[in-house]
This record gives sequence, C-alpha cells and structure tokens, in this order.
Amino acid sequence: MKVVFIDDSTIVLKTLNTLVSDLIEDGIVECEFHDNSSHLKKMIESEELEYDLLFVDINMPQVTGYDIAKTAKAIEKYSDKPIIAVTSAYTQNAKDLGKEVGIDDWFVKSIVTDSLQSSIINSIKQLSK
Repeated sequence: MKVVFIDDSTIVLKTLNTLVSDLIEDGIVECEFHDNSSHLKKMIESEELEYDLLFVDINMPQVTGYDIAKTAKAIEKYSDKPIIAVTSAYTQNAKDLGKEVGIDDWFVKSIVTDSLQSSIINSIKQLSK
C-alpha cells in the first residue's frame, strides 16, 4: 500500500516518518513525504501521483489541504482514494468543509503512534476488500 503525506512543516513530516517507520520496515506500507503543496496539487492534476491513502495538512500557505482534497476527489483516478486530514484546527466548521471536499477522516496534531498506525492498517483492510 502506498501512503502519501503532505505537510508544509518538515518537522511534522519527520515525526510522521518516525511514526510509520515500523510499518515501512515491515513492508506493510511504502510512503512518500511532500512539503510543497503546490507541486503535489500539480502532480494530482496531471495524474502523476500514485497513492492508496493520502494524509493532508489542512493549513498550508500556497495550497490548502482542502484544495488538494477537492482536486483529488474530482479526478476519477483518485475519487475513491481515502484522504485523512492532519491538522491542529479541528472545529465543526473545519469538519464540515472537509466533508464537503471529500476528506474521509481527521487526526488532530499531535499524533500518537498507535492511532496513526491503526488508521493506516484499517485503511489497508478496507482497500483490500
């Protein structure tokens, strides 16, 4: 399973990498970590990006996680791929907007290893059906 993470903070990306390192080492997932939301959006628009599960930071300066989710869900290749928001701004308004653009689930920063690993494993199980 290919998991892609997008966050404008290299510190957050390093933390996420550490949290999923056991899953990577065990061959359960292959991961990509991106810090440029504009570039990632272009990859999605040109259908270059390959993933089974996408984790997006909501608050990024050039292109928000909402924009990335909306773009991905509008393209047939990605329309059924799960998107999980990773954010510190988890309000009802944020949740409503996320649902509107196709975000499937939420993680509030700070993330704990067990919940992130559980989410990835649950997504793998659902995608395997």
